[in-house]
Amino acid sequence: WEQAYDSHRTSTVPPDLHFDWSTIQENYRVVIHDDHYLTFVANSIVVTGVATMIALVLGVPAAYAFSRLRFRGADTWASTILSFRFMPPIAVAIPIYLMIRSLGFVDSRFGLILPYVAFSLPLVIWIMIGFFDEIPREIDESAMVDGLTRPLVLLRVMLPLARPGMLVAATFGVIFVWNEFLVGLYIVNSTDKETIPIAASSLLTVESPIDWNIAATVGVLTVIPILIFSMVVQRYIVRGITAGAVR
Repeated sequence: WEQAYDSHRTSTVPPDLHFDWSTIQENYRVVIHDDHYLTFVANSIVVTGVATMIALVLGVPAAYAFSRLRFRGADTWASTILSFRFMPPIAVAIPIYLMIRSLGFVDSRFGLILPYVAFSLPLVIWIMIGFFDEIPREIDESAMVDGLTRPLVLLRVMLPLARPGMLVAATFGVIFVWNEFLVGLYIVNSTDKETIPIAASSLLTVESPIDWNIAATVGVLTVIPILIFSMVVQRYIVRGITAGAVR
């Protein structure tokens, strides 16, 4: 993230809100071509997408089991899983780094994906438990009478009905992973593997004041992917949150 465009930097305090389209174009050229910021965007998309998908693959069957099956300590286990989400990342950043290092995944995308799955999984499970609870049990029973096993009931019957809840859970997971900074700062050392929050933190250094033009450009490029994702799933969000809120 070394700046190669010192001749183009124009910092004023307070920031000047005058719009100069030639300056704006130059800012985007610097960020995209000189600093290769799209590489960081691509890293964040890959890490966020894979971590969210894994959390859904693991969390949806777990939530279905908590909702439909009655076993000893189910409520205790569900509360314990949710309590893991209350733990701030700063409290476990160093232990997570030590575990990732012992597995040999430091400075890799997979090393980022593992802790992000662990952070996203409790939220996915609890959102989906509430959503499955809103689906009548008679649907499961009818499908099983027709010869389907529990896994097939989940796969063929429940997943289509639970799609809005899955998209809501995915949205919350995506937002968390997209913005996560501290754990990624410990695990990633190479510039080409940095995600957006880590790369953007280099905008502020002790050697020079922040360039507000470049910072604004980076902010726009950071928001665009998550904004597009939110617009795609927005029609499911209200329905999913409303259904998942009832326990």
